[in-house]
Amino acid sequence: MRAGDLVTVDLEVLTPEGDGLSESTGTSVHVPGVYPGERAEVRVEHVSRQTPRAHARLRTLLQAHPARVAPPCPHSDAGIAPRRGACSGCPLQALDLAAQRELKRAALVRRHGLDPGPLVAGPDAWGYRWSSKRIITGTSGHVLVGSYHRGSHAPAAMNDCRVDHPSIAAAARELQAAASALAIVPYDEATGSGDLRYAWFKTDGRDVLLTLITAASPSPAAELLPAALKLPAGVAWSVQAGRGNAVRGEPPVQLRGRPVLSVSLAGVPVEVGPLGFLQPNPRVAELAYRDLVADEAGAPHRGKLAFDLYAGAGVTTALLRREFAEVVPCEVYPESAAALGVPAEPAEVFLARQQAEGRHPELVVANPPRGGMGPAVCAALVRQAAPRLQIMSCSADALVRDLATLQAGGYVLRRLRAYDTLPHTPHLELVAWLSHGTGDD
Repeated sequence: MRAGDLVTVDLEVLTPEGDGLSESTGTSVHVPGVYPGERAEVRVEHVSRQTPRAHARLRTLLQAHPARVAPPCPHSDAGIAPRRGACSGCPLQALDLAAQRELKRAALVRRHGLDPGPLVAGPDAWGYRWSSKRIITGTSGHVLVGSYHRGSHAPAAMNDCRVDHPSIAAAARELQAAASALAIVPYDEATGSGDLRYAWFKTDGRDVLLTLITAASPSPAAELLPAALKLPAGVAWSVQAGRGNAVRGEPPVQLRGRPVLSVSLAGVPVEVGPLGFLQPNPRVAELAYRDLVADEAGAPHRGKLAFDLYAGAGVTTALLRREFAEVVPCEVYPESAAALGVPAEPAEVFLARQQAEGRHPELVVANPPRGGMGPAVCAALVRQAAPRLQIMSCSADALVRDLATLQAGGYVLRRLRAYDTLPHTPHLELVAWLSHGTGDD
């Protein structure tokens, strides 16, 4: 197989990026816009020299999935070849929801041998996103508040994004118009010049908190935009001067209005600040949070001591405190750690300190970032040997890596459940229940 070849492929499994994958030719052929169960003629664009892997582009769809639908979003390139200015954020929206969820479940089984059963889903297929980070591109006078097309730095439009909460979509539309009218200069990744880099929107379901992230101080965007924007209940400002892709910058400065939003998750009131973490889909996330602190049958754990690793906004800490005499949270981000009343420290440092003090929990829950807990934290957990360990993960690949270390150290996987937190994307949230030793209580 060579670049430029036209080949016919049968797509068999969904990749973590949302591409269709064919392995029947002996080469793993990745094709965006085509789904497992479909047959397509594709043009090969790139073939790896190191591994039997190729990337191809759809030319003709020969056999369509029976659940194919027209993508509802006018900006989407789902189901078609990428086009200039199209958004790649919801690659599965050319399938109905039931088919999306079955493909995601089947991919987890095929890739990792893990079957979570039917996916847990929320009531909203659209407008579910309560936290949205946008990239600022375009030119002075023609600012675009959108994203990059996947795998590139090509700007993509997201006007009236269908998965964003309507209040966020309206605030993003207002920001784009105001920044254009005020001749705000978007940051240029290639040259490192310009002013406004990112916009981070959060909502409590009604009000919007907007954080402007600029490349430097002073900033015309930070000076001019707060008075021009009427929809956000609060506007904050952070400087991110690094040349990488990190959105989080320096500690935020409140420019006007409310500094925090109050959101209820699983019955726990949580205050979220300008750079604080908020689950994108809180209505489904709270289902996972409730499961994370209960046993695999849904019964509450009770005891003297529990640890809450990567505690974030403190939802699981509060839930655990209803049943445990003492709950000790661990969080590395200073803003979130301060809200929890604990020092900001990495999980491996926290665990080493607790073990040195002779503190042994009956339950440890963990909700790590996309990269997972990693070898150091997993090794510390094995040394800690808590009878029960429960993990919430936003990456199946990272979870599987962590499980390998934990299982080698004596933990047994009792159950796995998957949550469709981001419909129309390949993303799944997972909760894994583990026990130490034989798996008995």
